[in-house]
Amino acid sequence: MILLDFGLPGGDGVVVMERLQTFPALAHIPVVVVSAREPSATEARASAAGARAYVEKPIDNEKLLATVRTALGEAESDTGRFD
Repeated sequence: MILLDFGLPGGDGVVVMERLQTFPALAHIPVVVVSAREPSATEARASAAGARAYVEKPIDNEKLLATVRTALGEAESDTGRFD
């Protein structure tokens, strides 16, 4: 599991996700994007890049935990999941 902030110096989370996909040993790791950027556009870009979920800042700890569990397949819930 990778919790990836979308706002990075010199690029954004999409660049990181693209690079992860080039390494077979890393390509299968689930990514949950965390961001304070405009939610609808950022969530759409994260989903298109392959993120399992999106969590908006400020982070609600319970929602984050539920989202991580869902992304790891530990719980059947749509909290934080892309449709």
